[in-house]
Amino acid sequence: MVDKVVLKKPNEVTAEAAEIFEDIRKTKGANFLTPTWGFFALDIDLLRHWWGLTKRLQMAEGSLPKPLLNSISLVCAAEVDCPRCINNHQTHLIEHFGMTEDDVHEVLNFEKSTKLDGKTKAVLSFARKMAFALGTTDEDFNELRRHGVDDVGVAEIVSMAMLESGMARHAVGVAPFEDGDQWPRDNLPSKFYGENVNR
Repeated sequence: MVDKVVLKKPNEVTAEAAEIFEDIRKTKGANFLTPTWGFFALDIDLLRHWWGLTKRLQMAEGSLPKPLLNSISLVCAAEVDCPRCINNHQTHLIEHFGMTEDDVHEVLNFEKSTKLDGKTKAVLSFARKMAFALGTTDEDFNELRRHGVDDVGVAEIVSMAMLESGMARHAVGVAPFEDGDQWPRDNLPSKFYGENVNR
């Protein structure tokens, strides 16, 4: 049996890491200080920069509406087929952006949705292509432009797609080899997440 990667637990980190952990709690809520942050806290520079990028994309004001940008996270999690990631982003969209379970279902099935608007479909399609090297076309860019997505918006889509597809791949490829089952349960988005933390 392989030695587990030992995550930096909230009660074990340095003062600097504890400050970042507290910012995560303040920004997203205590139940979103997930084991992923204990992984990046193995190195303070990694923790600072991964959280800085995540905070900018998920929560800070930018070009694209936050519910739309965060929907990219859910699409990436679903493409990787990471149950804990899917649950994390579903919970985040519902708790922070007032989406319903039906809204989330529409995002997960955006290509066939009759309720989502053209801009949402264009952004999610482009993001998935970017995240998983499916190739983009002139028409993909033209569709974004038709819906008013500017250069900053394109940069946000690309950044979120790269970030969240990578996070999901971490959860599938590395998390089973971490001691995430020892992570404090009050820092997890849901009971379901806790049951799948090492899967």
